[in-house]
Amino acid sequence: MAFDAITLTALMPELEGLIGNRVVRVHQPSPLEIVITMRGQQGNVRLFISAHPERARLHLTTASYTNPAQPPNFCMYLRRHLEGSRLERLTRPESERIIHFHFARRDELGDERELLLIVETMGRHSNIIVVNSKDNTIMAAIKPITPTMSRYRQVLPGLLYKSPPPQNKLHLSDLTELDFYSRLAKEGQRPAKALLSTVAGLSPKWAEELVARAQLPESLNVRTASRSELVPLWQETTALREKLLEANFEPMIYFENQGQAVAVAPLPLVRYARLPVKHFPTMSAALDYYFGAKEKEMQFAALYQSLSTKLRHEIERVEKKRSLHIEAFQSAGKADRYRKFGELLLAHAYQLPTLGQTEVKLEDWDNPEAEVLVPLDPALTPVENAQRYFHRYTKAKKTRTVARRQKKRDEAELAYLESVLVALEEASTLPDLEEIKIELEKEGYIKKKTTHRRKQDKVPPESEPHAFIIGNYKVLVGRNNRQISSS
Repeated sequence: MAFDAITLTALMPELEGLIGNRVVRVHQPSPLEIVITMRGQQGNVRLFISAHPERARLHLTTASYTNPAQPPNFCMYLRRHLEGSRLERLTRPESERIIHFHFARRDELGDERELLLIVETMGRHSNIIVVNSKDNTIMAAIKPITPTMSRYRQVLPGLLYKSPPPQNKLHLSDLTELDFYSRLAKEGQRPAKALLSTVAGLSPKWAEELVARAQLPESLNVRTASRSELVPLWQETTALREKLLEANFEPMIYFENQGQAVAVAPLPLVRYARLPVKHFPTMSAALDYYFGAKEKEMQFAALYQSLSTKLRHEIERVEKKRSLHIEAFQSAGKADRYRKFGELLLAHAYQLPTLGQTEVKLEDWDNPEAEVLVPLDPALTPVENAQRYFHRYTKAKKTRTVARRQKKRDEAELAYLESVLVALEEASTLPDLEEIKIELEKEGYIKKKTTHRRKQDKVPPESEPHAFIIGNYKVLVGRNNRQISSS
């Protein structure tokens, strides 16, 4: 499940627990994410907010984030205007994925000023906006929206804040059975899509979940369906409403058999009932774990693709180089022929004209019954032609020696790169990929970034080979070349 209005509803009690806390520090670990550290009676807590188009969300976090050496402008603005302020209250438009944080602080003259931090978690339209509560003007935004980007709604400093366009849907809180059936019939679509177009606050996944709970076939046409066929869908929708009003949530994450997180939800999901599930004490803890796992999966996939592309490119380069060296080695195989031409010319030099011939047939002493056709340079004497062939012989002999040595070097490099590729294909964790990357950097295949490391940044430790005890022997199994060499 994505971060939808139902998830935000389950998260609200935790966010309301922040009321009265003061902002201690603001960080911006990435262009579209901020972390606000707040202090209250229970100590410091950190609020994570993201306007990422695919991972927009907000929740309390215990994760560690690496911050840039130079804070972005939006972060500096928040530090200037938000640090030291107190969270007074929270407001939220009904059924929306929008929340307003009302902060208050005293200015230099001692007057209390209120600042509004608006978080909109709406997919690619997500944003984090700072608004002056007094005149409703925008002061800053993590994603400025210009007129060329949106004609309906611009988000720029100095403009009045305008809420996202309203959706013509029915709210769960005031939904009636008659309105429910009539709106579904007007949609004339499949159950999940019709439900999504009817009820505000439902994500596509929750619409599919309610249809699954009602045990309705996906092929059902709600326009032609009878009232009795749609009653289960109404019952499941109102049951969800009651669950949200009770606020008796059960934060959980569902996993595939391979251990990958596939869904996070505040309530049990029928569609994933057969999958392994892990429960969490709070919605924030579940979201922190789920999106942290997804972030690692994306980092793993991106680094794997980068290393795989690099290795295959290097293997292709070495294979081409080896082919050229093999070709050079084979071409240099004519060295003995050049030597023989030179020796034959010297042996018969007294019989040959001085200049002017382009070729000559000479008796082959290895096979007296045959003759050898020797090409000549007509501008050179037989002795000079012989010297030219001896020079070619010496050069070809050296070329053959060098080509043989280079071919062996190419084969060794190719074997090494293929072994690293095998280790890459067997890697299952991000640290495994990091070790392979470090190894390729040390070998010069990847250019190492020369960035200044800050004091709090730590170099990831190299993992050790896996150890097994078989009888009286300790067996070490390495997952990459470094581990194999160390074991």
